[in-house]
Amino acid sequence: MSAASSHPAPQPDPAVRPADRRVSARIGAIAESATLAVDAKAKALKAAGRPVIGFGAGEPDFPTPDYIVEAAVQACREPRFHRYTPAGGLPELKKAIAEKTLRDSGWQVDPAQVLVTNGGKQAIYEAFAAILDPGDEVIVPAPYWTTYPESIQLAGGVPVEVVADETTGYKVSVEQLEAARTEQTKVLLFVSPSNPTGAVYTRDEAEAIGRWAVEHGLWVLTDEIYEHLVYGDAQFHSLPVLVPELADKCIVVNGVAKTYAMTGWRVGWLIGPQDVVKAAANLQSHATSNVSNVAQVAALTAVS
Repeated sequence: MSAASSHPAPQPDPAVRPADRRVSARIGAIAESATLAVDAKAKALKAAGRPVIGFGAGEPDFPTPDYIVEAAVQACREPRFHRYTPAGGLPELKKAIAEKTLRDSGWQVDPAQVLVTNGGKQAIYEAFAAILDPGDEVIVPAPYWTTYPESIQLAGGVPVEVVADETTGYKVSVEQLEAARTEQTKVLLFVSPSNPTGAVYTRDEAEAIGRWAVEHGLWVLTDEIYEHLVYGDAQFHSLPVLVPELADKCIVVNGVAKTYAMTGWRVGWLIGPQDVVKAAANLQSHATSNVSNVAQVAALTAVS
């Protein structure tokens, strides 16, 4: 087993006194989101009258549907949403997400397995933070969305890239994954449909990868936020449905941003084993507390 290219965790310069370090090595090593940087430049050029088409942030080209907006307006008028609510999400939203997951993916989960987060990014970071210890490796198929390796490194993990190209339809094989696996490998990141390539794994391909993960006792974090953005003959398949034995070591990340044109509302979620979800919820209780109640009510209307 030979590791593919990896990113070692940043270390502080021992020659510099701790009191003289203005920014920690951990945070100083984080790059600005390339997606948001490109998006900001495109918007600035548009504002200057340039004929620009932005390929940065993935945003639907239509507004949030009126009935979702109206639900948020009504939520603003309800005093109970003016106060703190459970850090892990409104109970009614967690229940609706569980029902939506069964309806759309065929995976039956309990609301206690759901954590509502401030967008998909927080879900991804908290998932990695909950299961990674320093030095744990995460296999990351490339090309990848820019936030994945940063979230892994923030959680103390080491991203290990496995590159796919146009010759394979931008899909990695079990053989490539096995070549990248080491004794330090803990997690496989699996994204289908893929951001940014659009690649969609077939049922057989996804199942083979899921069974490989089970065989080696690995965790899988699977980002399903593009589940409904499939075209032609492509079909979305959820790994814990294809490989039920994987469910106890699988975390699914999703949200309302893409499907419901709600990128700015910042509501995502993660679904996983209850002990991991509880740990991630504990982290969120100190980091941000509950997601905006108005946005949660809008998300409830969307997923329902």
